[in-house]
Amino acid sequence: MTTMVLISLLTAGVLGAAVYVPRLRASLLALAGYGYLYTGQRLLDAESFATPVAAFGLVVVVAALVVRFLGRGAAKGVQQQAEQDALVWQLVSLLGLTIYALTTEPVVSGLGLKDEAAQRWIISWTAVWPIVWLVGLLPMLFLDLAMGRHPLRMPTGARENAAQTGLAVALATCLIFPVNYLAAEHDVEWDFSYFRVTRPGSATEALVGSAEKPVEVLLFYPAASEVREKMLPYFRDLERASNGKLTVRTVDQPMEPKLSEELAVRDNGFVVLRQARDEGDPATEKFKIDADIDKAKRDLKKLDETFQKHLLKLVKGKRVAYMLAGHGEASPRDEDPKRKLGEFKNLLRAQNYDVKDFGVDQGSTSAIPDDAALLIIAAPTKALLPEETETIKRYVDKGGALLVYADVGSDPMEGLLGHLGLKAGTAPLANESKFVKIDGGLTDRYNLASTKFGTHPSVATLAKFATRTFVALLGSVSIDETGSATAPSPVKTTALIRTFEDTWADTNGNATLDKDAGEAAKMAVVAQAVEGPESAKFRAIVVGDASMASDFVVTHSTGSAQFLVDGVRWLVGDEELSGETQSEEDVRIEHTREDDVAWFYGTVFGVPVLLLLAGVMLVRSRSK
Repeated sequence: MTTMVLISLLTAGVLGAAVYVPRLRASLLALAGYGYLYTGQRLLDAESFATPVAAFGLVVVVAALVVRFLGRGAAKGVQQQAEQDALVWQLVSLLGLTIYALTTEPVVSGLGLKDEAAQRWIISWTAVWPIVWLVGLLPMLFLDLAMGRHPLRMPTGARENAAQTGLAVALATCLIFPVNYLAAEHDVEWDFSYFRVTRPGSATEALVGSAEKPVEVLLFYPAASEVREKMLPYFRDLERASNGKLTVRTVDQPMEPKLSEELAVRDNGFVVLRQARDEGDPATEKFKIDADIDKAKRDLKKLDETFQKHLLKLVKGKRVAYMLAGHGEASPRDEDPKRKLGEFKNLLRAQNYDVKDFGVDQGSTSAIPDDAALLIIAAPTKALLPEETETIKRYVDKGGALLVYADVGSDPMEGLLGHLGLKAGTAPLANESKFVKIDGGLTDRYNLASTKFGTHPSVATLAKFATRTFVALLGSVSIDETGSATAPSPVKTTALIRTFEDTWADTNGNATLDKDAGEAAKMAVVAQAVEGPESAKFRAIVVGDASMASDFVVTHSTGSAQFLVDGVRWLVGDEELSGETQSEEDVRIEHTREDDVAWFYGTVFGVPVLLLLAGVMLVRSRSK
């Protein structure tokens, strides 16, 4: 029933078009004839009814050829040449139909072809006949359309362009057939989404080089694993750069049951690090990266970071970092995101530190614990007890490592910083043009950004990539030298981070450079490194803003995170490990409310208006 309706609609359409568009009669009849042939050959299952419909289609195709001959005889000049060209292309389309007939059952049987020979014959001609048919049909149709646009006198160029355009469209369309065939025969999945495994960072390479004993890396993956193939270049690069201190071996877990049991590996999908010890069993570390590539992609993007964390545990002993508490310090538990140090604590843990609080209850008035590798004082809002200050001074004089954050409105720690030959400013630094936009008001001028780094191991990586990264300080004071350190002298002081030259200390708190109030724009130092003499090889870093280590800054500024990691490494004597850690994780894109409004109106109104203007200009140019 559906096929009968289709035939009825096709017939009505052809008759109507032939009456109202006489110039396209030949093309429309040819298309109708091909439509009937397709219906009779492919859509109708009943052979008794299929044959008459297909025969009728053949009659219509021949009728279209007759109409073309008559049109050619009645035309004159260029129109007659166009009709002649259309006739040639129409005959080409009939050639395609003839080739199709070679694939029908009666012809194949008549040639005596069977089985594989018959299949090859049919497949070969089936690939050819649609191309020949379409190459003839479209130029014919384009020529008829061109003659319809120029019924009285047709330019020679229009005739040639019509045929060439039709041929180009036909050939472009024909390209679909072989591409579709190849796609069907070779089903290959292409993933064009962004994905790349990291390469070893300079910090990881330095860590491998610092290992006292060789490290063996065992990759538990089957031989055909795509994850294994993705990881191998990373570990091969490390192996080549290690000078023999790292070796890599791939293992299929079911094929090595004894080794798997020894390392407690129950399945593929694990990376095991093993290092021999002078006494006892080898030390091991392991982490999981799924053997399924789709599940492993996220972990592979941060392979360098993960491997470095576990290698640190293997080649460096566990160390303890103490954070002074009890004076309103910024901490991992702070509710203010600009003073919350949760990410800083995570960075320390990734460097194989235990992070512990240290206050009066833990003995801050008497002595710093012997296992302290690092003491952190994060912008206390209440004054330290005199006994605590003296305790920290003694720790420094004995060669301790100290990381101090000052802040606007915090305890200036005059006694402690003065012991190092430093002092913290009292007024927040501001800049009218070079700041981090957060709230959109004048107070954003206190949110400083800097790419000016000194010559020091703790900022060597930042200086190397100064054109691509920055550090952010959301309310910093200056850290200045006093020239009168009471610590064992002589101390060596190095400016680590400076502000831009047009920065000033905003003494009156109006976020505006007020020269009448004595404010002057100049470069300021916001981070200093202090190193003691041979008799007391202490190391200290003092920063003028605790927010630089906060979750809010660390998650948005890779430069600030790099400064934290490299600064801690220098403080504990691991400056040779300073360097970049590679990551291919997708960066989270965040928009402010103003950005969202701009995108909304730009897409809803801006793009349509641009398209409208382009259309108006195009129409006007054609009119001219």
